[in-house]
Amino acid sequence: MSSSVPRPTAVGVVLAGGASRRMGRDKARLRLAGSSLVERAAERLREATAEVLVADRGRGLLPGGASVPDGPGAGPAAGILGAAGARPGRDLLVLACDLPYVPAALLRRLSGPVAGDALVPRWRRGIEPLCALYRPPALAALAAAASAGRFALHSLLRSGDLDVRYLEGSELAAFGSADHLFVNLNRPEDLARLP
Repeated sequence: MSSSVPRPTAVGVVLAGGASRRMGRDKARLRLAGSSLVERAAERLREATAEVLVADRGRGLLPGGASVPDGPGAGPAAGILGAAGARPGRDLLVLACDLPYVPAALLRRLSGPVAGDALVPRWRRGIEPLCALYRPPALAALAAAASAGRFALHSLLRSGDLDVRYLEGSELAAFGSADHLFVNLNRPEDLARLP
């Protein structure tokens, strides 16, 4: 798509379909500062996109929210592909519900006009594929990988088959410390360490 042609607004996608085995209970329903993690993620995405879907395996976790079932595959890839099937041809701005401190300003930056097939934050601990923009070529590549039984987003983004752009260095640091931005809630002890 030419950069001179306006592209459709990205669709926000809350990834909330995980089994939460390490946490021992459904992470999406955990409450932080009075809101569930799925509500918090949807609220931040609404500040960056005109439409938000909740990829929660069709469980309807967000009252009044648009819930989508998984697509092919497993893990986050299945949630992303479910959203891609619901909104074909659209850019998807994904945010895992267990990343509670990603600010709306960072999401707005990720959803803005971008060259390439994907825009992904990258910092000293690596890339953040569950807080990223995926454009149709990346989604098509993910669908092809899933059909071959490959569901790892890290592998897809590092394959060299896509034009992946990175938000990093001082541009990423403008939104705060990456150690705080990308706090990830996987285990009960992660909750105990929250600031």
